[in-house]
Amino acid sequence: MNNVSQIPVQPGHSETISTLYTEYYNKIYKYILYRVGDHNIAEDLVSEVFEKVIAKYSTYKSEKAKFSTWLFTIANNTLINYYKRSKDQHNMRLINCGKIESKYRLEDLIIEQELKELLLKAIVNLDERQRNIIAFKFGAGLTNREIAKILNLTESNVGTILYRSLKRLRDILKEQGVIC
Repeated sequence: MNNVSQIPVQPGHSETISTLYTEYYNKIYKYILYRVGDHNIAEDLVSEVFEKVIAKYSTYKSEKAKFSTWLFTIANNTLINYYKRSKDQHNMRLINCGKIESKYRLEDLIIEQELKELLLKAIVNLDERQRNIIAFKFGAGLTNREIAKILNLTESNVGTILYRSLKRLRDILKEQGVIC
């Protein structure tokens, strides 16, 4: 985990920032990792997100949006800027970054890894908005309402896009013979 505690913070905010960092680091990291597919890049981008949070913390207004919405908007904008800088949008991929529990047998781990790879290949066939919503939902664990606020969509629109995205993934996996 990167440490952003060396960045100067306004007096009285350092404890708050530290608490928010501890509370949100994993969610932001997973969301970004789902989008970029590289642990090193994800760590760098998460650091960039929290640098922006520290720099702009005094501008946050709780009456406008929940803190998590504000934070994930910063994370989403950081990703947009990253892809504009790298001009590498064709190589974006979605990955599952769940931890493997030791109770699995080796054969189960191999099968699980193969299934993850097949899922990643299927996800590449989705459009940018679908991949983004899946990353928010399953990477960051956000609700449809939170995703809607971040992406400026209606909650029902997010649900519809998510439903169609998952249906499309199921169809792709059926075509590949992964599922029946």
